[in-house]
Amino acid sequence: MNRLFYTLIFLVLVAFTTASCQEKDMQEQILNNLEIKYKELNRNADFVTANGVPVAQELHFVEPNKNLLPENAQVRQIALIRHGEPDLTKTGQFTYEEAKSFIRNYDSVGIIIPDRPFFKLNEAEEVALFTSTIPRAQATAKYLFGAEREIVITEDFREFERIIGKRRVKMRLPLKYWTTTARIKWMLGLDREGIESFSEAKERARKGAMLLDESSEEIPKVVLVAHGFLNRYIRKNLEELGWRVVRDGGDNYFATTILAKIDTEEDRNDTNLVTESDN
Repeated sequence: MNRLFYTLIFLVLVAFTTASCQEKDMQEQILNNLEIKYKELNRNADFVTANGVPVAQELHFVEPNKNLLPENAQVRQIALIRHGEPDLTKTGQFTYEEAKSFIRNYDSVGIIIPDRPFFKLNEAEEVALFTSTIPRAQATAKYLFGAEREIVITEDFREFERIIGKRRVKMRLPLKYWTTTARIKWMLGLDREGIESFSEAKERARKGAMLLDESSEEIPKVVLVAHGFLNRYIRKNLEELGWRVVRDGGDNYFATTILAKIDTEEDRNDTNLVTESDN
């Protein structure tokens, strides 16, 4: 009797493990399919230009192969878009005071607007849109999606902060020197002067990633228009939450990285149970 019982338990475990592996393989296949579609889109997409210079390829959310999707499953997608190029002169050599002024101005100007939006949404396409309180990100979001769409603006998605600090170097240097050293010193805990620490900024990015993840449970397509450093850490935290990059957009202005995650009906039921137990 005991031998029969343990045999049945073993067979149930084998069946469960096999089903779980098959589901994981199918999800991997769906995500691979999405990645291939984004690569095809990149190869064929036209460029938009700003002042006659190509700045970004046309892009939109692509759909997975419906035949690969299990019944009652859905694919969630999050697009992380870096803002466009700020409308500000940044070439040449800068003194200490000029570099400090540039940092202040960088957080107050709009962007150089291209000839047309590069990220396209259908009029009926339901998408949750987020951006930061910093003007260059807001200007990018409005350029892309217009004033008619609702966009959540929150300082939770502002860029990691930096200041030039008080240690003066009495010579003209490239702007990259000033901005890079400012960021490094801030990451090391120097030149904070009342702004958040690196660890606090990383925690803010972690919470931001959780907000995007939770928002995608209600609306499966989400867009964040924000900043390079912040987006890098948002991406890292989303990957830790089980999201996978299906389009890596790099780090330049208008860089757009898209992550995807597959939900089954069982996953959604589990989430609902957790929410109900919290209440």
